[in-house]
Amino acid sequence: MTNRVRLDRWFAFSLLTVCLWLTGCAAPLTSAPIPDLAALPASPPYTQHLIFEHDGERRQLLAVLRHDQSVLRMALLSPQGQRLLTLEQDRNGARFLPGAAFEPPFSAQWLAERLAWSLWPVKELERAFQDSRWAVQRHEAGHKIYYRNQLMATVTDSGTCHIVDDLQAGYRLYRTTVEPNAIHNELPCPAP
Repeated sequence: MTNRVRLDRWFAFSLLTVCLWLTGCAAPLTSAPIPDLAALPASPPYTQHLIFEHDGERRQLLAVLRHDQSVLRMALLSPQGQRLLTLEQDRNGARFLPGAAFEPPFSAQWLAERLAWSLWPVKELERAFQDSRWAVQRHEAGHKIYYRNQLMATVTDSGTCHIVDDLQAGYRLYRTTVEPNAIHNELPCPAP
């Protein structure tokens, strides 16, 4: 075998190794595990304000959440009360129910994950993330979500307001409970 043939084979092998390594590093993002619904105390329906921020735009919605030991449902409503879509999550995963008034720019799984990050206690997120490439780390105002040691999102919890800042997707989600006798509908969240 000539030196030229050996060199060509070595180069081809090296190139293949580098490509496989790069493919592994750039593997698509997997869905984050969601904690067991049984770990979230059952709740009668309650209304929340939701604000989605993306690319300098802000959309305010209302959400009616209800969950028990087997299913979580969130109906997204316009500020005037028109039902836009319903998210349902159970042991079979997350999905939008038929009859949506619009096609959201995100998947049901994406929304269910971000909702889980702000609904469940950190210890339940830690339990759900075990044996996965996802991790959660507490910080002074909430917690941070990591995938393969890369910061994906920060979750801030001020008691009355939960903010999920999804750094990878460029979304910020504000979630706060609507007070039944509130005179105004301002969101009690700190300014970003």
